[in-house]
Amino acid sequence: MTPETTSPSEPRSIEMPEPTAAPLVLALAIALVAAGVATSLALSVIGGILFTVGLGIWIGQLRPGRGHLNEPLVAFERRPGPVAALPGGVEHLRSGMPGHRLRLPERVHPISAGIKGGLVGGLVMPLPALAYGQLSGHGIWYPVNLLAGLALPGVEDLTIADLEQYQPTLLGVSISIHIIVSLAFGLIYGVLMPMLPQIAKPLAWGALSMPLLWTAVSFVALGIVNPTVRGQIDWPWFVVSQFVFGVVAAIVFMQFEKLNPMLAGLLGGAAGGLLMPIPAALWGWLTHHGIWYPINLLAAMAMRHAAEPSVADLEQFQSEWFLAALAAHAVLSLSFGLAFAIVPRLPALPAAVSWGGLLMPMLWTAASFGLMGVVNPVLQQRVDWPAFIASQFIFGLVAALVVVRSEEIHIPPAGHGPDRTREFLTD
Repeated sequence: MTPETTSPSEPRSIEMPEPTAAPLVLALAIALVAAGVATSLALSVIGGILFTVGLGIWIGQLRPGRGHLNEPLVAFERRPGPVAALPGGVEHLRSGMPGHRLRLPERVHPISAGIKGGLVGGLVMPLPALAYGQLSGHGIWYPVNLLAGLALPGVEDLTIADLEQYQPTLLGVSISIHIIVSLAFGLIYGVLMPMLPQIAKPLAWGALSMPLLWTAVSFVALGIVNPTVRGQIDWPWFVVSQFVFGVVAAIVFMQFEKLNPMLAGLLGGAAGGLLMPIPAALWGWLTHHGIWYPINLLAAMAMRHAAEPSVADLEQFQSEWFLAALAAHAVLSLSFGLAFAIVPRLPALPAAVSWGGLLMPMLWTAASFGLMGVVNPVLQQRVDWPAFIASQFIFGLVAALVVVRSEEIHIPPAGHGPDRTREFLTD
């Protein structure tokens, strides 16, 4: 219907599809069915009922004579008038004009680079887990069987002795999970690595590198000095606390860096030290140990006791332990804050190392820890999380380096030169 042919005598409405919530109900039903597979059969049953209802509503809307309504048109005098044709040429895009390239980004890695990165990272990723199994006395099959518990129900009911034995079914499931996850993350790295910006040096070194290094040093030192205390620490929450400290300290340092690097580092350390205990206190509250438990654990790392403190002792307020923990926390926070003063002299971390080798492993560890706490809390307690974090770190670093070092494909502007876009899929 063109403006030239419209008149007051023409219809005042147009037939349009009627709004319906059927697609939303159907999507919610599919999500509930999938969630029920991992959590509870009741969710899957509810999802199946909603799926039937949503599909029925949608099909009913498609029947003849239903699912449509008449949408009124605006008044004739308010409709647009005829468009006057003006002869002229089309302006050609030139270099520097918006939209000139029409293909962004200009350089991309082929999909095969992500697959190669995932496969190479997947080959070296199991080494820390297997080393942990061997050094802990559980054997190399223990971490393999724990991995299978992410997909197979009933693994949490197996005894430690069963998990230490070779289980062909669990081995097959573990290999399948490992290959799928490695390839999936490899493809993510292949697509994202060229597009991610450089992370500022204080954030890259202070918020990403230092938490991992401090966690590794603490884990090894406690294994030598106080293995009992090390076994009582929830290491994913420990990493979260270090991460909070690093982010806050780095942001404060960047705000005051131009005034005086050492003063900026002290301010950053003080600010990070004030917010750093929040994840630890939250962990103590969620685990029903209480807020004094992580504080007393910190004191146990710094104090020598005639006898190993019991869990009940660690859950109670101890004035002497509180002062020791406060002193240790202040000294460590200010010391690590001062370490930011040398950050400007350090080389910038490549974006691939910052994102793929440091940040992504932290995010994947946090997601795995949270998901396992919902799906299978028993296996969550049996996983040695420092070894898990080390595995993720090795995978992320190796996969990112493989992707970045792969050859990039130049995508020319539309209509200029040979089209190599197909190589993005096949090279």
